Amino acid sequence: MSKILLVFFYGFTLCLLQANEVKLIQVDSPAFVFSPGNWVGDEGRVGKEYRQTWNTGAYFHFEWESEKVDSKIVLKFDTSMFPNKFRKPLISYCLDGYYRINVSVHDEVIIDSIKRSGKHKLSVYFQSSVQKERWGSKGKSGLNVVRFKGIEIAHSSKINPKEPEPKWAMIIGDSITEGIGTTALSSYSHLIGQALSEKGYGYCISACGWSGWLNRGDNPPGDVPGYYVMKDGTYHDELSRWNKIDGNNHSLLDTKGQMSAYGKNDQQPSLIIINYGTNDILHKSNPVDTKASMEGCLEALRKSAPDAEIVLIVPFGQYYAKDLHEAASKYDEKVSIIDLKRSAARSLSGKDQVFGGLHPNDRGHANFAVKILSKLFEIVK
Repeated sequence: MSKILLVFFYGFTLCLLQANEVKLIQVDSPAFVFSPGNWVGDEGRVGKEYRQTWNTGAYFHFEWESEKVDSKIVLKFDTSMFPNKFRKPLISYCLDGYYRINVSVHDEVIIDSIKRSGKHKLSVYFQSSVQKERWGSKGKSGLNVVRFKGIEIAHSSKINPKEPEPKWAMIIGDSITEGIGTTALSSYSHLIGQALSEKGYGYCISACGWSGWLNRGDNPPGDVPGYYVMKDGTYHDELSRWNKIDGNNHSLLDTKGQMSAYGKNDQQPSLIIINYGTNDILHKSNPVDTKASMEGCLEALRKSAPDAEIVLIVPFGQYYAKDLHEAASKYDEKVSIIDLKRSAARSLSGKDQVFGGLHPNDRGHANFAVKILSKLFEIVK
């Protein structure tokens, strides 16, 4: 073979290798923005190896710039904690405005190839999971979590660093807030989060089926603590989750005792929204302790988020409406209540179930989200 041909084949092979070269962008890259208050890592709330969350509705954004079309993009996860035949969590994602839903988490998830060069944005949402074994315990991670390791992109691509939004909101609740009974990305909490993001907020959804002010969350007996647990008038921190991210010693508070988006000081939320009470009624929690929980929780939240707007949503079924109104009335002008009144409860009790039942359907969530947002944007200017 002539030297010319050898040089040609060598050059052609080198071009192919370079074209197929990829690099792993790890989770500590500044191109990632994770939803505040949702994630922990291999070093407390940060780290290089992974970020993980048990919170459905949690998300991350990633931005980069590619030189080529149809570059392969791969999400890297750690699924080693799942036993055989375990039903893995589902994610949804949006790449440059194109959505895909119901994607099962595996060690590698290949994203649809991009159709153009230039700047790109990928948003990944934790869509749903089995309602069990999510909380964990001291020194032990929850089993049922999404553990994300990074993104594999073309070697020639460049990341675009982004700063997290300085304002952020917490949306807290039970299975209705979690979106049980809806299809992907249809819950009122997701819709409110997306609307807030248009106003420059990051947002955190921290919701769990069966949970309440006092009631434990996840499939009974449940491993997720109640939100702010009172027993016979006494607060029990070890049984409460309002100030924790998970059961594995990850606190939601910073070194000053204030709520933190990512573990650093002076990262308090600007807005806290709570929709609790349904399960406390259904599971017959002590009504005196439940009311004390509402009032004690408001006091704790005010101390840990001094400047936040705090909004209590009366459950759509009108549970504890009077007590919630009374609790909100005892605090400053930055504690508000959103009450969709008895018409909301009636819309969920009709025989035709146009809006669903105890768990609203997509139509119900969309209707309630619009009504909540109309009132919320009167509070949040």
